[in-house]
Amino acid sequence: MRALVLMLWIAAGGAIGAVLRHVLTAAINQAPTGPWKLGTLSVNLIGCLLFGLIWARADMRGQLAAPATIALLAGFVGSLTTFSTFAFQTAELSRNSDYLWAAVNLITHNGLGIAMIFLGYALARGITQPG
Repeated sequence: MRALVLMLWIAAGGAIGAVLRHVLTAAINQAPTGPWKLGTLSVNLIGCLLFGLIWARADMRGQLAAPATIALLAGFVGSLTTFSTFAFQTAELSRNSDYLWAAVNLITHNGLGIAMIFLGYALARGITQPG
């Protein structure tokens, strides 16, 4: 029964994350940015920041239960971020001979994504650590 409840929480988080990804990406992609899609980068960076925040909370004992962590990370953040879209957009830029933009896309998503995870982790630790 516990496993079923956890799966339902993951599914609910996934549904919310997927809808939010679509709405944010569509809204951000309205801005004229040439061949580079900022919507995908934005949701991936937001997701990485949230991942870091959740990771830090889970890392601090008693702050967040393991099932909630799994539901948030696997469901909500997993659906909010979109590696496959990022990979497709990078491949599409390369196919269209936009090699510079493909490289910028690759470096920016990966470099800033990792930085956002650490920023989220540091923010959560700084906010909840007793002074």
